[in-house]
Amino acid sequence: MKEIRGIWFPDGDTHFAAQLAHNPLIDGRGTYQFRKYQEALRHILGRGHAVDIGAHVGLWSRVMALDFAKVTAFEPLSDHVACFERNVAAVHVTLHAVALAEKAGEARLGSGAANSGNAAVSDEGEAVRARTLDSFRLKTIDFVKIDVEGFEVPVILGGERTLRREKPAIIVEQKPNGSAERYGRGQFDALELLKSWGAQVVFEIGGDFLLVWK
Repeated sequence: MKEIRGIWFPDGDTHFAAQLAHNPLIDGRGTYQFRKYQEALRHILGRGHAVDIGAHVGLWSRVMALDFAKVTAFEPLSDHVACFERNVAAVHVTLHAVALAEKAGEARLGSGAANSGNAAVSDEGEAVRARTLDSFRLKTIDFVKIDVEGFEVPVILGGERTLRREKPAIIVEQKPNGSAERYGRGQFDALELLKSWGAQVVFEIGGDFLLVWK
């Protein structure tokens, strides 16, 4: 692994150096998509529990830990987990090294190579365990971030009971890069699913949508 602005990444990553260069330092270390996170905070009522799905190397989890009493993160790839554990040392952050899906089982995640953030469920890659979000029985959730490179609908379906009960603010990636389509989904299917359950869009920044509940 290698260090960029105080954050550890897999050795092959060449994408995040430029990304971190354009974001502010927090506690002397780099941040990513910090403007989106700050804007989301304005619409989140509680500061009890944040959930980071697709946590990568902990860029969001590290900052969430400064604002929330508890952070639960999900990241299955072993290289990312190793970096996460060096980047996020807060005792109130729990990392689960599993993928989230519509049902429990096994999945494969292909590495993003030069852009480690593009790792996605595929037919090839590292074999990882998959569980549903509902199986973790998380409570008192104020905020959920979902960034899983097009696999958002299965993640959300596997967490339907949790999300509809807890009604957290949710920021979900819905970028127009064909990611959802490779799983037989439309670009905005995850967004429409959450809206059908009663969530409503507050803002969109760079393909990430924040939703809160009516």
